[in-house]
Amino acid sequence: MLLLHNIFSIKTVDKIKIISDPQLGEIVFRKNAKARRYIIRLRNGEIKVTIPLYGNYTKAEEFFMESRQQLLQKVQSQPARPSPDIDVAALRRKAQSVLPGQLAELAELHGFKYSNVRIRKSRTRWGSCSSKGTISLSLYLSLLPEHLVEYVLLHELCHTVQMNHSPAFWTLLNKCTQNKARELRREIRRYRIDNINK
Repeated sequence: MLLLHNIFSIKTVDKIKIISDPQLGEIVFRKNAKARRYIIRLRNGEIKVTIPLYGNYTKAEEFFMESRQQLLQKVQSQPARPSPDIDVAALRRKAQSVLPGQLAELAELHGFKYSNVRIRKSRTRWGSCSSKGTISLSLYLSLLPEHLVEYVLLHELCHTVQMNHSPAFWTLLNKCTQNKARELRREIRRYRIDNINK
């Protein structure tokens, strides 16, 4: 079986192993002396794997990998409804440190050009592109699964060429997403940010 250390980054902190999954985010593996079996819990978008006292991380990884696809489907079917206690300042810092770099990489990869990128506290849309080539991204974009973040970035980059949603736009976006534009569009509609407390 293909184990996590072959495909995901791993760090260990105080006997807690944390796996960075490109689609599910951080997966926390923790031993529990009271546990009698391996358990996976998905709560508020966070995934935790409990390991019995005499269990081991290798078996826990195998256990997780067997359930990964099912977990991914559950996470993707849940609307993005962040807690009202969300640290907006921290989320903004994360968005500002990550999103501009991702946008630049995708632009270079697909041959797009844009004039500027801005991070905003938008609750009505994940991103937008002005006629002058300025791309605005919602700081809440960081709450989405990685593949949907990439979809939004590519969507806005395509608007630097096609400032509408014409067939030509979708053809271009399909080219950038391996013909998954419509599928990703349907998926992202399951997520909402307009219910975040002001």
